[in-house]
This record gives sequence, C-alpha cells and structure tokens, in this order.
Amino acid sequence: MHSAPLAFVPRLTERFGAALQRVGDIARLALRPSGRQDIASVLTCSRNGHVSLVGAGPGDLELLTLKAVSALQMADVILFDQLVSDDILSLASVNAERIDVGKRGYGRAFRQSDINTLMVGHARAGRHVVRLKSGDPLMFGRLEEEVAALEEAGIEYAVVPGISAAQGAASVLRMGLTRRGGARRFQAITGHAAEGQLPDDFDWAGLADPKSMTAVYMPKATIRALCNELLRRGLPPSHPAVAVFNATLADQHVVLGSLATLPARIAAVDNGAPCIILIGAGAGRGLTESAAYGAPPSAVRV
Repeated sequence: MHSAPLAFVPRLTERFGAALQRVGDIARLALRPSGRQDIASVLTCSRNGHVSLVGAGPGDLELLTLKAVSALQMADVILFDQLVSDDILSLASVNAERIDVGKRGYGRAFRQSDINTLMVGHARAGRHVVRLKSGDPLMFGRLEEEVAALEEAGIEYAVVPGISAAQGAASVLRMGLTRRGGARRFQAITGHAAEGQLPDDFDWAGLADPKSMTAVYMPKATIRALCNELLRRGLPPSHPAVAVFNATLADQHVVLGSLATLPARIAAVDNGAPCIILIGAGAGRGLTESAAYGAPPSAVRV
C-alpha cells in the first residue's frame, strides 16, 4: 500500500525524469535563521505541469479517498499542511519532494502567497504538484485563493475533496449531522476572523436556531464568547455541545457538555491538539464512556 501500483511505475519514472531535467528552472528554497522558508523568484517553463488540490481527510489513514491516494502516488512535489500525518505522506512515491507549508496558530510560518508561488513555480517546471490539505479543501481550506493563483498563471488543476473534520467528528460520536425532527439544517463556521476574534458578520439568528447543527472550526480561542452570545440569543444553557480533539486518530479526545459547561471543560483539557466543536440537538446524544469509537474510557469526559 505504501508503494505505487506497478501500472503507475512507467509514468512515475517519466515524470520524475522530467522533473530532474527542469530542476534548474526553479530557484531553490533557502532557510532563513527564523526557520521560515523564503521563496525565490520562479522562472517560467514552456511546458506546464498540473496541480491537484487534495483533501487528506480528518486524520485516519483509512479515510483517504482512492483518488487522493492515486494523486499522492503520481506526485512529483507535495506541499502539505501541518496536520497531515507522516502515515499519509508515506503513501506517496519515495521520489516525491515533500515541502511542509503548514500554518501554525495565529503566527503563520508560511504565507499564502508563498504557497501560491510554489504551486505555480513547480507546475511551470512540468511537475505534478499535490497541494495536500487536512480535512476537505472545500471547507475553510482557502481553496479560492489557490485556484485564483493557478487560473491567473494558466495552470491546469483538479480538486479532490476529502472527508471533512466535521464528518470525522460526527463519525466518532456516532451521530448524524442532520436528524429528522431534530437537526433540520447543518452549517459550518470558523471560530475566528483574520484578527483572531469572532467574525462580526455571523447570521446569529441561524446559529441560534434550536433545530440546527453547527460545526465550529478552529474554535478554542473564541468558544466562550460564541457560547455566551448563543445564550444571549435565546438558546438554553442545557443546549448540547461537544468537542472532539484529534478526531478519528488513536489519541482522539471527546469532551461532552452544553453551551453553559463546554468552554470551561475545553479550557481544562491540557491539549494542544486541533479541535472541532458540534453544537445542536443530538450532539453527543447517547454517548457513554465506552461508546467513543477508537477512544478509551478516559478519553471521554461527560
């Protein structure tokens, strides 16, 4: 599973040979003392390659799509996010160049413009570039900015969706994101705007609908403010809410609660792992300490 199928070998050899011939067309990345990679100016090439914008799923290796695995095995260059695991990267060809372009917290190690430059530059050198994003690239993955850069440069590209973090968390909780007679609508929001605060353009009426299910991405810094506002907008303190850290991975951690209790319970978890929160009727419904998929009893806090 960790090597390309035999049918892919001739094409892999051809692509890798072409990439080596064009290695002089791109200026090498140089590491600054700060640890951030500086992108040199990129030379154009007469033969463009291709970019695949690929979702790596929520973390579990077996939740990758077959199309994502195929793209990884055909890649000459992989630009991967911080949350993409070594296990997933191991599915790629051993000849593929791997470049960590992760953004860490509020202090980004890599600018989006740098990532765009790398994608375009390597594609112009005739390479197949895989831009590998955790979860689903269509969900808060800045897909539109990367697509715009590729279209402006005239680079061919394809989008390979992945299982989202919300779907991964819901599978851990064994619950539906929609529910007949309960959650009649599913919505996904980001927990913070560019400046780190709650976005000021939320549809609060929709978020406070008691029959909606809301997935909150990147929520830890603003979850208290979000819950307080939902309470102010009319949802009861007992309205269900659940947090899942490292969803679908072996060390996943589930924290059950409500709008009134969840912020304090999240703050009490000494865990720097990525987290997604689900708010709505049915969130964590029926979950017991033995019912979290793949999680030992100590991983679930009621």
